[in-house]
Amino acid sequence: MASLIPVGIAGLGRYVPERKLTNYDLEQIVDTSDEWIVQRTGIRERRIAAPEEVTSTLALAAAQAALADANMAADEIDLVLCATVTGDQPFPATACRVGHDLGATRAGGFDIAAACSGFVFASQIAAGFVQSGQFRNVMVIGAEVLSRILDYEDRNTCVLFGDGAGAAIYTSLERAGRGEYLGGSVSMEGGAEAILAQPGGGSRHPASKDSIEQRLHFMKMGGTRVFRFAVRVFAELVQKVVDTYGRDQIGVIVPHQVNQRIIEAAMDQVGLPMDLAFINIDRYGNTSAASVPIALREAYDAGRMEKGKLVLMPAFGAGMAWGHVLLRW
Repeated sequence: MASLIPVGIAGLGRYVPERKLTNYDLEQIVDTSDEWIVQRTGIRERRIAAPEEVTSTLALAAAQAALADANMAADEIDLVLCATVTGDQPFPATACRVGHDLGATRAGGFDIAAACSGFVFASQIAAGFVQSGQFRNVMVIGAEVLSRILDYEDRNTCVLFGDGAGAAIYTSLERAGRGEYLGGSVSMEGGAEAILAQPGGGSRHPASKDSIEQRLHFMKMGGTRVFRFAVRVFAELVQKVVDTYGRDQIGVIVPHQVNQRIIEAAMDQVGLPMDLAFINIDRYGNTSAASVPIALREAYDAGRMEKGKLVLMPAFGAGMAWGHVLLRW
């Protein structure tokens, strides 16, 4: 049996729309306040896609930035994976549009619909393809335009989410020279549609006059259950890495930016200081599948990646589904 090819990250990219929607803006739309939002979530503003921007627009910009970072041409990409729950349309895959617009003429592509866990799941798929030798260079993108499925009459959801995209190119460690992939995890507990979901639009509730009147095409969330779930699984994911590698090996934790209070509670539960985690939720809110790759690029730009240290990316969300990716930088 052939040995597995070591995998690394050759390039990182991010893109966020120009328009900012602040908490003060939301005060004019729904019954809420800046103080209420900041106290409960840590969010101060989020980005909103322009009318002419769709998910593939944001994904393309992030992918182009990752190619530039990797000093790689688009036709070197063998596979495009797009993690999103807000694709340009139900089908074909948004990855196909991005690959076409990117000029990835040799690539195949498909989408991963795993919501907030999408990027870490797609990263593990990419790493597996590279490890096996089936593909050399895999573009992984997390991209969302969540503002198009938010109910701006529901203060429990509309204050939390924003739009954006992030990307990473997985290739051989020899080519990448950084970000060695050490492994990850994928977990789920099904039957949780009532906790966090977009009920309308699929075969369960196809588009109809009734589904529109019931506002089923907007995101729905049971906040208290999500909070408890997220704290538990975040703490478990981090604790397993600490138990395996030791606390002193962790250079930075780049979590899904779900809610600052959730991150604080989980970090406290495992006895780690908050300054070990990279947080940007105050500026972007929760961008679902785009959250981790946007934060990963910004953590890199901020000099948070210490050579030889671990970079841990835990994520959790709709499904309920959760997992992590672990790198050694």
